[in-house]
Amino acid sequence: MQQADDYLEEAVALARILEGKSESVFEKVTLFKSWTINDVIGHLHMFDVAALKTLESTKSFEVFFAPITEGLAKGMSLLETQYLYLGNLRGGRLFEKWRDTTETLWQAYASADPKQRVKWAGPEMSALSSITARQMETWAHGHEIFDVLGVKRIETDRVKNIVFLGVNTFGWSYVVNKKVVPENMPYLLLTAPSGDLW
Repeated sequence: MQQADDYLEEAVALARILEGKSESVFEKVTLFKSWTINDVIGHLHMFDVAALKTLESTKSFEVFFAPITEGLAKGMSLLETQYLYLGNLRGGRLFEKWRDTTETLWQAYASADPKQRVKWAGPEMSALSSITARQMETWAHGHEIFDVLGVKRIETDRVKNIVFLGVNTFGWSYVVNKKVVPENMPYLLLTAPSGDLW
């Protein structure tokens, strides 16, 4: 799937600004809920692993995700539950582990059937939607890291996958918030980073 390549490029773009950084950089607090860079990379890593597990089988995902579900049921935040999985993994070690996982995830989804149904924390989805969601998370959470490091981000047309994800989940965003889905969707006309009109 092309989307798997786009996911990897997104991860590489984020990794490039963190490579070779000191351990103290990973403790920097971002503007997203006061998460540190460690928190953000840990979040991306844990859900990349979850995406690998769900491609393996529903059972693999359920076993992996059970402690997270249990933690949330006990009132823990999503951030707190990720440390049930990460333990003391932080800084450069966490960064390298995440980078290795992004490569593994890319390889797994690049050869997957795009229509394969996979289990998730919310409703199940296609493998195509799953890897697009991983690109979206990497792109979205990447913003707080770019911002806190003062690095200007250069967008590319691979963001189109994320735009499509937003359009395709328009109705779901109402359903999940227990609201009536409007009969008519807004019309979108966007200028791509390349200058193309979408």
